[in-house]
Amino acid sequence: MKFGDRWQVIAPETLKTQQQKADRSCEVAADLARGLPVIGVAVDRGALPSALTTAADLTICINTPRGATIGRAIRMFTGQPVPSGIDEGIAAGLEFHDLVAAFRANSSPAEIIARLRNATVAGSGAGTTERLPKLEDAVEYGAARIWGMNLVRDIADYRSGRLDWQGVDRGAVLYSEPGLGKSLFARILAKACGVPLVAFSIADLFASSPGYLDSVIKASRAMFERAAAVAPCILFLDEIDALPNRATMSPRGADWWTPVVTDFLLSLDNAVMGKRAGIVVVGATNNISGVDAAVLRPGRLERAIEITRPDHAGAINILRYHLARDLAGVDLTAIGHLMDGSTGAEIMMAVRGARRIARYAGRALELNDLILATATVEEVAPAVLRRTCIHEGAHAVTSIALSCGVLKRCIVGRIGTSAGETRIQWETDDLPTRDSIERRAVVMLAGRAAESLLIGNMAVGAGGSDDSDLAQVTQFVTTLHASTGLGDTLTYIASHHDALKAVRRDPELRSKVEQHLRALQSLADEAVLRHRDAILAVADRLAAQRQLSGEEIRRIFEVSDLCGLGRLP
Repeated sequence: MKFGDRWQVIAPETLKTQQQKADRSCEVAADLARGLPVIGVAVDRGALPSALTTAADLTICINTPRGATIGRAIRMFTGQPVPSGIDEGIAAGLEFHDLVAAFRANSSPAEIIARLRNATVAGSGAGTTERLPKLEDAVEYGAARIWGMNLVRDIADYRSGRLDWQGVDRGAVLYSEPGLGKSLFARILAKACGVPLVAFSIADLFASSPGYLDSVIKASRAMFERAAAVAPCILFLDEIDALPNRATMSPRGADWWTPVVTDFLLSLDNAVMGKRAGIVVVGATNNISGVDAAVLRPGRLERAIEITRPDHAGAINILRYHLARDLAGVDLTAIGHLMDGSTGAEIMMAVRGARRIARYAGRALELNDLILATATVEEVAPAVLRRTCIHEGAHAVTSIALSCGVLKRCIVGRIGTSAGETRIQWETDDLPTRDSIERRAVVMLAGRAAESLLIGNMAVGAGGSDDSDLAQVTQFVTTLHASTGLGDTLTYIASHHDALKAVRRDPELRSKVEQHLRALQSLADEAVLRHRDAILAVADRLAAQRQLSGEEIRRIFEVSDLCGLGRLP
């Protein structure tokens, strides 16, 4: 749009600070006093100088064009009659350039209408070519699924006029370990809500700008403005912990990042506190502790929703999704037990591996292909295989015997730096007590106990790194004595995170921890001797199959326990 020479045009992109806004307000007031016409154009009215917004003779809010407006535009563009009954939401979620792209030379009104409808469907996620699960069926997402289903109802009520936007839950952060499908959930949610998904990561603030302070702030504002332009929508901010936590920021970093974080928080306020109706902001992170507390406070992304590893039902659901039409009539209960506790990414990789096995064999996919794909079969020296199976079998059996956690799966094969892994879901229905921590420590020490008692010597597998069995047990026991008040003293010495550092530098604490560890090791030795035959039976089956589900191991244990095998007199 062009204005005459006397017009003063205000663009908020040039106003980077509150001081600049104040200075511009003074200029606007002076221009108006001299009789000059002034106009401001902005996505957000609050971004304009206050002197202009308060003194304006006319405020025009340009909403998304409705069906009648689109019809008039088509008639003016084509010079042809327009079909009646153009739906009112034909341009919902579309930006101006999307509308322009639909109006092409020599197009008929019907062709323009078809393009607009296709663009609207694609923008809402309903017409995406990606095959997505239904939100109501995605049981593996747990609390996130329940929150999402409530949001679907809220947005439907908002659209129908039964609910004001202030009543919609407008902000949440999804957190989990990597590979549990936070980004996928955002796409599922947007499709279920029937709204566009506007997806960004904090890295995009740099990728879409030269990286200077002012350009990063502009990119941050543009991100929220893009969401405002297509509202109602879901604004998905991935890796939100990449926005630094001001409480842990270095002084050097604070000088640069503080303006970015502050401006981001102001934009977030505008998005979720009702100043811009129609935006739901969903953040995602693998490190919830690294997210600035101001982002998570009430009124912003106030719900922190954890996505945990899927249980048996969730694992089967994910398998069905990735299998699509394959194995449609096959019972997946057994493979579901094997994949219980696996991440969505691991299940996806297993299905891909199973399809590869079937393809190389020149046949259709079979259930056994999935079982083979979940096992890590590699050439291992017999002595190493035997030791690893006994070590992991001892972890698994003692976890059942001591009712410590829920055993999910036992795997023998190279996993990172380990030769095997026993997956146990530790108790979450209560806070840790001294008893539960000690039982967990006994389970973790049982591996080295079994090597010593059932093989005759111990290898280095239980120690050697900060994530080893010995390191974790040392950390747990040190925390009992150094920070929880569950040991011999009430003195707070160090956090769980700093426990290993504390025990290294404090001889008295180290002596207490060593004494406690030796007592727990004795209990682990007793448990191994008591359940010797069950451990050996599990080890034999592991050596043959390379993996066992928690259910299979429980059955082996129950048979041994029923027969009284391997118990001390």
